[in-house]
Amino acid sequence: MISEIESLRTKVTSAKILPERAIELHYRATVEMAHSSTSIEGNPLTLKQVDSVLKWQALEMHGYPETEVRNYKAALDFIDKRKLTKEPLGYSDYLELHRLAMKGLLPEKKTGALRKGDIYIVDHNEKLKYTGPKARTVKKKLEDLLNWLQENESVHPCIGAAIVHYQFVSIHPFADGNGRVARLLTMLYLCLRDYDFEGSIVLDTYYAHARSEYYAALHNCQGKVYREGQDLTSWVVYFAAGFLSSAKVLWAEVAILSVFEPLVTKDRISREEMELLNYAIQFGSISYSEAEEILPGVSRRTLQRKLKRLSDSGYLAPRGAARSTRYYWAES
Repeated sequence: MISEIESLRTKVTSAKILPERAIELHYRATVEMAHSSTSIEGNPLTLKQVDSVLKWQALEMHGYPETEVRNYKAALDFIDKRKLTKEPLGYSDYLELHRLAMKGLLPEKKTGALRKGDIYIVDHNEKLKYTGPKARTVKKKLEDLLNWLQENESVHPCIGAAIVHYQFVSIHPFADGNGRVARLLTMLYLCLRDYDFEGSIVLDTYYAHARSEYYAALHNCQGKVYREGQDLTSWVVYFAAGFLSSAKVLWAEVAILSVFEPLVTKDRISREEMELLNYAIQFGSISYSEAEEILPGVSRRTLQRKLKRLSDSGYLAPRGAARSTRYYWAES
């Protein structure tokens, strides 16, 4: 399966499509992730409603679900910015992802803070299914996971992501929101390993389409009580199957675009310019200083030329003058 995933990744990353189509793919992935991951936790909004919420079109009688979706988008935005640092996964990432995902959904003192008590997972009949590790051991176990990742940097990103996902959910470090943070953390790990398929792969839809299989794959490895040294083979196989399925879906979209895009005469842009454009649409605009953070090895003069070219080509619209100039996505 990993061999197939590798082949699809090569196809996706080398496909010839126009920048606005690539940015649209990334935005659609963001909407789909926000919808799928929150729906796993019971959010009732449809994909179309999630898209409306992320465009700040208010819905009637959907306060809590809207907050869940906007929080998830904020966490995904954090991941996009965090990817630029290229620093490995850190302890603060656990806390920040939880703080962003659960803001306004939990009491403030519980957001971005490890649980104080023990955790028990029950099914819909209130029957105990799983008991997490003692609260006093949680921080150490989270640190152990980071240490393991650092010591095993050569592990394939798909397998590493499967282990990050499983171990975080099994530790269950927070009072609530562990599932969605586990999925966010998995995406952050893949981003930092440059294995997120240009930010457009969506794993969560695979889980959302068959939630019972998703939970069964986790529980079959976990057992009823947290233990270290569990055989994770069945979970890794399930995770890789989901990854492969998601990669096939993405490639089907990209393949269609790559057939028609050569017929379009609009100017092609470089990969570096693509990164600048992607940032502009995700966060509304981009400045010179932000461009320097995105492309730290590129001189300021070259960045100015790239931003001017993107403006001249109609992708960005400059506002302001001199050093205070900001460049906005032209279609916004």
